[in-house]
Amino acid sequence: MWTRKAATQKAAATIRLKKDFYRSIAMKRECTTQHASRPGFTLIELLLVVAIIVVLASLTIGGLRYYDEKTKFSRTEVLIKSIESALEEYKRDNGSYPTGTNTAAVFTALYGDGTNVYLSTLNPNFTGTKGNVTATAPRRIIDAWGNEMGYTCPGAMNPPSDFDLWSNGGDATNGTGDDIKNW
Repeated sequence: MWTRKAATQKAAATIRLKKDFYRSIAMKRECTTQHASRPGFTLIELLLVVAIIVVLASLTIGGLRYYDEKTKFSRTEVLIKSIESALEEYKRDNGSYPTGTNTAAVFTALYGDGTNVYLSTLNPNFTGTKGNVTATAPRRIIDAWGNEMGYTCPGAMNPPSDFDLWSNGGDATNGTGDDIKNW
């Protein structure tokens, strides 16, 4: 019997060891699942959010630049049309367009000393984005990019109006795709 009793005790000890082993595994799983279920973000999730924000910011900045250039282009087109209209009015009053090869002649004719103004947007006291003339004498007309506009009278490219008026655009280079002309 004694051997049977020893065998039973040995079997009971083995069963206890197995139960303890499985209990420790269950506790380890419980600990790891508790740790994984804690609230918070992983490093990968945070990096992903930062990457998305960077992509959205770059798209926004690129879009703003596009609209800024488009606004400058439109503003310069409107300025050229306004100057054309003022030059037509000047011609009705004086019989001819102002002659010259730069916009200093146009400024003198259309705004001059401020007594006989044909185009009020050429006021040299306007500053910032409203400014359409250079800050120092001789006053010259500038486009939305801050570059001097071109003017020749008599015109070589625009015979119907007898004067040429143009902007070289944002790159300030004549003959490129961003030029704005009255012909």
